[in-house]
Amino acid sequence: MSFRGNLFRAGIALLVVCGLSGCAGYRVGNISGRDLQGVHSVFVPVVRNSSLEPDLQVTLTNEIIRRFNNDGTLTVNQTSNADSELDVTVVNVRRQASRSSTTDVLVTAQYQLTIEAKATFVNRRLGRKIFENSTVTGSTTFFTQANIQEGERQALPLAAEDLAKNVVTMVTEGW
Repeated sequence: MSFRGNLFRAGIALLVVCGLSGCAGYRVGNISGRDLQGVHSVFVPVVRNSSLEPDLQVTLTNEIIRRFNNDGTLTVNQTSNADSELDVTVVNVRRQASRSSTTDVLVTAQYQLTIEAKATFVNRRLGRKIFENSTVTGSTTFFTQANIQEGERQALPLAAEDLAKNVVTMVTEGW
């Protein structure tokens, strides 16, 4: 064999090794990591609400359960016999002006609604907390028409949906 042939083969081998090493972080199967080993179900008690916004508990609890069902990583077990438990407490709901009217800069046309919560996730199989009092938020924007309260009332379920997405992602993917 010539020097050129050996150099060509070495180059091809180097390309294959470099190409495969880019996939070294990937793995097949569950992406949840060591913290969820052996955990197949989660218990989601009713969300606690320490904010001044009324009636968020059931909306948020239902959104979190729906998100777990859509995700499919963990099944929701509404008894305390589950492998894990997720406790969520709403601590603040705030509305912040984000855009003024095009005709009058003193009038707010769009608000951002943010729900802030603390979440604690316990792996009962390992007997330890995976995360404790981690801050998680969900937000959305809404335009004000004639009634700002009506706009906020319609935006709350959307912010709750975003919060549920972020909580479930934190549990299942470790983010």
